[in-house]
Amino acid sequence: MCESGVRPGRALCRGAQGCAGAALRYNMIMFTNKHVVVAMLVAPVLAIMAWFAVDHFIGEKPHAARPGEAYSLLARSNCRYDSGQCDLVNGDFELTLRPKGMAETSVGIELVSKHALQRATIGLAEAGAPPSAMAATDATAMRWMAAISQPIADDSTLRVAVVAEGATYYAEVPVVFLRFENDGTG
Repeated sequence: MCESGVRPGRALCRGAQGCAGAALRYNMIMFTNKHVVVAMLVAPVLAIMAWFAVDHFIGEKPHAARPGEAYSLLARSNCRYDSGQCDLVNGDFELTLRPKGMAETSVGIELVSKHALQRATIGLAEAGAPPSAMAATDATAMRWMAAISQPIADDSTLRVAVVAEGATYYAEVPVVFLRFENDGTG
């Protein structure tokens, strides 16, 4: 409002120099207002509280696995590189896949669970590749073995499904972790 000679507030604006100085003084006065300062401090706190409130009211509540339900397993980062094992988790349910004995046409896979399993199947996710039933290797049903055909490419995926306490857990992971090379140092 410098054209009319009056700026918002109580001071008069005289020329271009006076208008810039008046605007600067007006902005500085705004930051000395206690209401503005309190609002600038409280707004971030309210935003963070709103984030947690939305999660509390709308977010998925963790619950125990129910018999007959299916739950996906999350592949940990060691499944994405040639680590020699793949860890799959969902809450406190954990599985570990390891290659055991590679041949020209097949690879043995050991599955280790922290819970007793009722059934386990594994197979490549390629067209026409049937899944293999895994066999328990101990009386606790926590270690399982199976042989699958050798993966054709590094971008092949492996599908795993297990049943524990009536609930089904499943995952699809890349086969790159099977390409573990032991250099004899570890």
